[in-house]
Amino acid sequence: MSLHLIDVTGMAALTLNVAGLVRTSDRSLRHSTGWASALWAANNLLIGAQSAAALSVLSVGRQVSASSVQGRSDRTKLFTCLAFLVVTLGIGALTWDGMTTLFAMAGSMLATYAMFFMRGVALRVAMIGVASLWMYNAWAYDSWWQMFANTLNGTAAAYGAWRASKAQAAS
Repeated sequence: MSLHLIDVTGMAALTLNVAGLVRTSDRSLRHSTGWASALWAANNLLIGAQSAAALSVLSVGRQVSASSVQGRSDRTKLFTCLAFLVVTLGIGALTWDGMTTLFAMAGSMLATYAMFFMRGVALRVAMIGVASLWMYNAWAYDSWWQMFANTLNGTAAAYGAWRASKAQAAS
């Protein structure tokens, strides 16, 4: 049964990630990747990756917070972002499992900064870096779903960056 849950959560999270990354709307990207993070948390928990699961749960809150502070002062964004970075470090310390935790934390921290302060092409290029960093977790836990997902997410982010650059040039 758990193998089927791993497959279902992986496929659903992958679908949501790709859907958000290929669109040119930053709001849509934040929304769909927030839902995907909840599913990745379940997927990571099912494969035994506790650090990644905890960081994925945190990213759900990050996505909601990043969306809610868009259009607010830079100070508000900065303090909210810093709070998430500090909690990311705390989760990493509490769930430390060596290099897998280090790479997942780095991916989470890059995503945090990107979600609060980047838009358009830059946001999607940062997501390529996030997918690359999270690939280590996928490899370490021999999760073919996550390896496939990170490869496809990186590709979708590159395609989304290309589409966003065309949209920016047109406007």
